[in-house]
Order: sequence, then C-alpha cells, then structure tokens
Amino acid sequence: MAIAPMEKILIVAHRSQAAELLEALQEAGLVHLLDAAQAMVSKEWPELQTEFRRPRELEELLGRLERAIEFLESFAPEPSKGGLFSSRLPVESSRYLSIISGQEAMTLLEETEHLEDRLEELRSEQEQTSEQLHRLLPWRNLTCRLEDLTAFSSVEVYAGMIPVQHAASAQTALEELSCLVETVGQAENRKAFLVLSWGGRTAEIQRVLRSAEFEPMHLEGLQGTPSELIEQCRWRLQEIDQEMGQVRRQAADLSQRSVELKVLADYYRNLLERKTAQAQAAATEQTLFLEGWTKQKDYPRVQEIVRRFSACDVTVLIPMEGEEPPVEIENAGLVRPFETITNLYGVPSPRDVDPTVFLAPFFAVFFGLCLTDAGYGIVLTALLVWVLRKLQGDKRAIQMLLICSILTIAAGAVTGSWFADTIQALLPQEEGSLGARLNLWREKLMLFDPMQDPLIFIGLALGLGYVQILFGLAVAFVNLLQQRRYAEAVFEKLTWIVLLNCLLILGLASQKTVPAFLAAPAGWLALATAAVIFWFTERKSGLAGRIGGGTFAVFSTVFYLGDILSYVRLMALGMVTGGLGMAINILTKLLMDIPYVGFVLGLVLFVAGHGVNIVLSLLSAFVHSLRLQFVEFFPKFFSGGGREFSPLRTRYKHVLVVENQTRKA
Repeated sequence: MAIAPMEKILIVAHRSQAAELLEALQEAGLVHLLDAAQAMVSKEWPELQTEFRRPRELEELLGRLERAIEFLESFAPEPSKGGLFSSRLPVESSRYLSIISGQEAMTLLEETEHLEDRLEELRSEQEQTSEQLHRLLPWRNLTCRLEDLTAFSSVEVYAGMIPVQHAASAQTALEELSCLVETVGQAENRKAFLVLSWGGRTAEIQRVLRSAEFEPMHLEGLQGTPSELIEQCRWRLQEIDQEMGQVRRQAADLSQRSVELKVLADYYRNLLERKTAQAQAAATEQTLFLEGWTKQKDYPRVQEIVRRFSACDVTVLIPMEGEEPPVEIENAGLVRPFETITNLYGVPSPRDVDPTVFLAPFFAVFFGLCLTDAGYGIVLTALLVWVLRKLQGDKRAIQMLLICSILTIAAGAVTGSWFADTIQALLPQEEGSLGARLNLWREKLMLFDPMQDPLIFIGLALGLGYVQILFGLAVAFVNLLQQRRYAEAVFEKLTWIVLLNCLLILGLASQKTVPAFLAAPAGWLALATAAVIFWFTERKSGLAGRIGGGTFAVFSTVFYLGDILSYVRLMALGMVTGGLGMAINILTKLLMDIPYVGFVLGLVLFVAGHGVNIVLSLLSAFVHSLRLQFVEFFPKFFSGGGREFSPLRTRYKHVLVVENQTRKA
C-alpha cells in the first residue's frame, strides 16, 4: 500500500559465470539493471570497458522468427491463439524445453522461409506475366511473328498504342509521310498501331507519334505471334496459380506447428534481453559489474541467487547525491486493481505518496454515481466475471471495473433505478402482481429519487467533491510533514484546509444549516488565514513577489470553488443515464401496444436500447471519473515524474508456459 523501498546493489561476476547468473536473475525478476552510462561504477572507474555492441545475430534471428510466425498465421485454418481474451497459447514446460533444445524448430523456420520466398517469387512472376498478357491482347489479330518486325534492315517499324481520340489524325499525318499504318486492335480507349516507314523522315514521323501520345511496345526478346505468346502467358498463369495453391497448402500444414516458432521466438527474445544487459554493463577483461536496484524485501533473495555462483558477489551501494531510485507501487486486496488508474497518470516520484489507496474509493463511488442503475450494474458485473474467467495476463483493469460495477448496483438501488423506470413503466402494477412486489422492494431500498429530488443528488456530488479536495490537501500536508518540509505543509496546505472549511461554515450559516453564531469566528479565522496565505505563499521572494504571488494565491480560492463545482458532473451523468433509459422504456411501451408483433419489437428495442445506453454510460462514467482524479484530485498532492521499476525478467509474447499436467486415464 505504498511505494516500495529500494536498495541499490552492485553484483560483480566473473565472465565465465555471467551468462548463467543473468539467466537466474531474469528468471527471478528482482533486479532493475542500469547500463554503463547510468552506473555509478563507470563514473568512479572510467577505465572500465563500456563499449556496447548490439547482439545483431540474435536480433536478426528474432526478426526472422517473427516474420515466419506472421507468415504462417496468415495461412492458419483456425486462430492458434486461445481466443479473444487469451492472447498467448499455453505450452507445457516440458514441451517448451524440448523445443528450445531441439533442432526441429530451426528446420521449420528454414522450411517456412523457403515457402515464403517461393510464394513471393511466384507473385512477382504472376504480376509480370499478367502485365505482358495485358500488353499483348490488343495485338492478338497480328498474324506475323514479332521477331520478324525487328529483322528489317531498310524498313523502320513502330509498334505501340495511341489514344482513340488521336488515332484518326495520327493515321492521316503518318500516311501523308508515306507510311503504312495499320490498326491491329483496341484495348479500352487505346488503339494498337503498327507503322512501317521505308527510310527517311524519321524525325517527322517521331514528332507525329509524340504529339499523338504514342506509347511504344517493346518487341525485343519476344518470339512468335501475339496469339502464341498470349497462349503461353495464359498457360503460365495457370501453372503459377496451381503452384501458389500448393505452396499455400504447405504453409497451412506448417502453420499447425507454428507454436514451435513462437516458443523459439520467446526464448530468443529473453536471451536477447540478457545479452543486451551483459553488453551494456561496465566490465573489465574478466569481470562484469552489474549495478542496479532491487526492492529492500527482495535483497535477501538476490543474495541467495548470487551465492549459488562461486565467482560472483553482491553488495549494497549508497546512492549518489540526488540519485533517485525507480518506483514500484505495491498494493494488496481490493486496492491493487486501481493501480491501473495510477499507471495511466504516470509513475509517482520517490518523494510522492502512492495515490492508489486514496483514489480507489472515490473512483469506485464516482463511477457508480455516473451510471446509477442497478440493472446496468448487474449486466456489467455478469459480463466482467465472464471476461475475468477467460482473460490471461494482467487482470487488474477488469477487476477494477468489476468493483465499480458492484458499486453501480448499490448506487442504482439507493436511487431506485433498475433499467431506469422499467419496474414502474413496463410491468403491471396491480395489487399482488410481480410488478407491484418488485416496486415495493425498490421503494424499500431507495433513499431518494434523483428525478423527484435532483437537489439531493447535486448536494451529494458537491459534498463528495469537497471531501476529496480536502482529503487531497490533507494527504499533501502529512506527506510534507514526513519530509520535514514544515513551512510548505503549514503555509501551502494547512492554511487552505482551514480557509475552505471556514468558507463552508459561512455558507452553511447563511443558509441556517449550522448555528449562526459560528459565522463570526469562522469569518475572522478565514480573514486571518487569507492573510497568512497572502504573505507567506511566496515567502522566498522579494516584496514585489510576495505581494504579486500572494494576491494570486488568495485569488486561487476561486479555483478551489471551481474544482468543487466540477463534481456536479456526477449528478449530470447519472441523470442522463436515467433519462435516456426512461426514453427507451417509453418507446418500448409504445411498440408493445402494437397487436401481435408488439411484444417482440418492444423486446428488441428494450435490449438494444439499454445495451447502447450501457456502453455510452460506461464510457462516460470511466472518462469523467478518471478526469476528476487526474485534474481535481492529483494536483493537490501528487507530482509524478518517477522512473518505473523495470527488472530484468522473463517475458513471453506468444506462449504461456504452464506446469506439466498429468494426463487422465
């Protein structure tokens, strides 16, 4: 329930044992390693080797594996993953070890690459052959062999395409130059022209052809009549189609074994991380210096791992002046899922407090008030429980939404909203009927009706906002006291707590909600506090700075009031959810009055309408509850800007290694 205390450590390892040590550290996932540029040992002993060489062979092999996996996935008859919520394929540990220690996966990689290369060659040839066929089709009526057209010594031959709109004028102009012009065929809006000239006037002929947008056909290398060449192209295209089909079938067969490539890719990705960590560390010819951070509670485990190796040792370092450790927040129980919100905002600085435990109850309550419908909460709860059972990996976000959905049920119950006003509007209310009994239970659970008493909802939203703002200031006050920053704690936090409470008492006294005699002392105390804020907020500045900064600080009271008013959105979103649901129910009622098909149409509208309302309200509830934390609450005590604790650990992208399962007889 806090930011984990960190210990800076230095592990010294002989190069002969460095690889095995790094593998053990990666498996344990306890140490956040620093590269040579960040390490303190490099600064104290500049003579250490710090040249970083990328493990290019491993990077290239990993790239080949990822390309092969992607290629086979495109031909897999069925998705090889576990499903929509299962992104990784479970693999038993014994099979994992068998695959990484054998050669079958590498052979599969080479076969896959061969198929991919062959398919690419066929696609290229198919494209070239199709283009040639397209060029030859307009010439299919030409009966002479094309190689004969290039065999003349005294006759110039021009073969090519001319746009239809220029064909007549070009033919006339060429015939005036004593050329023999023949239109062989046509394709779309272009005509195939064959022009023969018996020497001379070449420049004039070419000028006419250029003006007619003549596109020459290259005859070099073509042998046979156009009809024969067209037939050869069609025959070759059929052959290519057949061979591509065969390659695709082979790829589909190999895709059944793609898990072997995925295992190998995950293995080499982890090996690459170890090699990179080793290459980035400060070192001598025989020794490796691994400097990094570990959580204080994990240091004994790190010692235990290092002691397994005879030529390695670990010690604790005193951090350099100003050096800040990486940050990891640790929470348990119902608070841990709300780390999702903290991580969305950013990593706390080491001097911050972990905001997760403070935001968790507020976020869940705000989310419930924005939805404010018990029926919607039940639907979301059932859906999220199902997703939790299917989902692999990090489930904190879904767990957080599940908690919020349960609070939505409570918020809907106390406001009497069950799929809006479905119980009252759509169910019969005769005495003794199901609708009447449900409505009786609804009224027993309901504390207030937002549609009848919206001021109660507004007061609840503003009250929650006031409490959260004051709570944020109190958290900051205590945190500053713990850091012995007493002046900041008193002049920048405590004063605002006092001033805001005095203003609240003044407001309540004017409405006769609290005794009137409290107004006078509250007013004097507010003036005194405002004076302290005015004079001591910019206490390190000169006279002008004090006056200017103090004036702005006192004026900031308006900003606090604006922050509190921002919480009215809780009421607005809750009312919108209920109002839209009531509109859906009215339309449903109208449809149900239609004879014969009315019930079915009404049921469809009811399900679809409330389904859309749930989705829209869910998004609004999440976004606006998040905004209140990030914009109104966090700035009161949270600065952020920390560096995430990212230990060297085994990560799997494609597979999920599970313990061997005993097969049932």
